[in-house]
Amino acid sequence: MNAFAVASLVLTCLLAGGWLGFWFSTVLPEHHLSAHSKDSVKQSVAVLSTLTALVLGLVVGSAKSSYDAKGDALTAMAADIILLDRILAQYGPETAETRKRLRDSTEAGIETIWADDGLRFAAMELAGAGGALEGIQRQIRGLAPQNDAQRELKARAVEIAGGLSKTRWLTLVRSGGTIPVPFLAVVVLWLALMFAGLGLLAARNGTVVVVSLAVALAVSAAIFLILELDTPYSGLITLSDAPLRLAVQHLGR
Repeated sequence: MNAFAVASLVLTCLLAGGWLGFWFSTVLPEHHLSAHSKDSVKQSVAVLSTLTALVLGLVVGSAKSSYDAKGDALTAMAADIILLDRILAQYGPETAETRKRLRDSTEAGIETIWADDGLRFAAMELAGAGGALEGIQRQIRGLAPQNDAQRELKARAVEIAGGLSKTRWLTLVRSGGTIPVPFLAVVVLWLALMFAGLGLLAARNGTVVVVSLAVALAVSAAIFLILELDTPYSGLITLSDAPLRLAVQHLGR
């Protein structure tokens, strides 16, 4: 889902709900807008507001946790790349080609994913990063250790390379959004009903209109933030390539 488009749609729904509330306040019979009726509407709006606030708070927290987890996975991947390179360096000069291939594939992945200052994570698959990593694994498995130290280093390298491959596929699988569309639709419906209730109770003047617009913008911004955090490989709020670029600086030393 495009976060900006969804946030714009949410803003439209909220403003439409508020406008309907204003309109109903002008056409309803007077006894429907009595003090007792307004008190009942206020209580209903308060319950709906509390429920919506709780849900939005939980979703924001969940989206932020998901964003942080994906960032941690990227950092762990960078650390494993550096560790694999150091282990291959300790193994001996016969791993020079494998280390060069590791560096080249990492650089190619960075340039592909973060091309034009924008993440294009799906392009990683097209760039053949998976094939490069599998080739590195084959080269490591093809090493012929001459002593116990090399056998231990080879086993460790095989383990780390396998972990890198697993992390990469997990990152690819989890690159999409996790917020279901029906869930988001229900939350927007609650918000629209809440704004309709507020419009029904509100006085009809410029101050109320401006405040209502500001609140609608704030709520839409919250939805935008949730969707952006939920998809950290695209959009405005994206993961930094700094960990992998730092890893590249240490490769081959």
